[in-house]
Amino acid sequence: MGTEQMRGIFYMLAAMAVISVQETLAKYLGQYLPVMMVLWARYLGHLILMVILLWPKHGTSLFRASRPMMQAGRSLILMIDSLLFFTGLTMIGLAEATAIFFTVPMLVVVLSIPILGERVGWRSLCATLVGFIGTLVIVRPDIGGTDMEGLGTGALFILAAAFCMATFNVTTRKLANSDPMPVTLFYTALIGAVASSLAVPFFWQMPEGTNVWLALVAIGLFGGLAHSLIIAAHKYAAATTVAPFMYSQIFWALLLGWAMFDSLPDIYAWVGGGIVILSGLYLIHRGRVDGKSPAP
Repeated sequence: MGTEQMRGIFYMLAAMAVISVQETLAKYLGQYLPVMMVLWARYLGHLILMVILLWPKHGTSLFRASRPMMQAGRSLILMIDSLLFFTGLTMIGLAEATAIFFTVPMLVVVLSIPILGERVGWRSLCATLVGFIGTLVIVRPDIGGTDMEGLGTGALFILAAAFCMATFNVTTRKLANSDPMPVTLFYTALIGAVASSLAVPFFWQMPEGTNVWLALVAIGLFGGLAHSLIIAAHKYAAATTVAPFMYSQIFWALLLGWAMFDSLPDIYAWVGGGIVILSGLYLIHRGRVDGKSPAP
């Protein structure tokens, strides 16, 4: 494996660690503030970071999208994804949420058929079905009559977030040849920051305590940094090379969930998460064989 490929893998591993820290901050802040305020801080910080990194070189050209409505729609989908995911995090653990969210590759396969007109083989469809079964193992909808209301509701929010992320990824594929990457990155932060800023006055609550203020500042910076690291990973290595390392996020989720919230998943989450991850890895393998790269 070449030096550039190793660099790409390193950036992807770093991105997954940073994303896990961002999600830990979101779960922490969700205990003290409305989710909309957490979302606003995440996107405002992201926009500030993108301006610092992109504006000196690109200037006003960052606004010149060839398909601005699709850029705006794609960015709104990502913001809704974050809102749903952060809401789900207030109800279930980091590791469970991360494992459920790993259904994204399976949902991308399903959405690629009507939106991109792609033909999907029976092996990929079977892997998608197996991944769905793994998700049911994690969620385990009240089979034995146990009160699973908290996990069930939180899991539904995470599944809805995964659907939004899959839609976001498929839309990103459609925009891949339309606008330069800096324009797409800028719109991602800009639309989320503007939309959440319009909504946040209706949910405003004065943060209390230094730790809460620091977490609000940090969550946006970590969100922007994660996007930058993912782009860097795809710059140095092919998507099919770095995509499997996205699943390293589950280990960070386990560690941070235990360290910050004294929370570890039960046996169902371990088994179901393993099934989902194996299904996702197989879909990445099939993408390599078929010459289709997963969307970053």
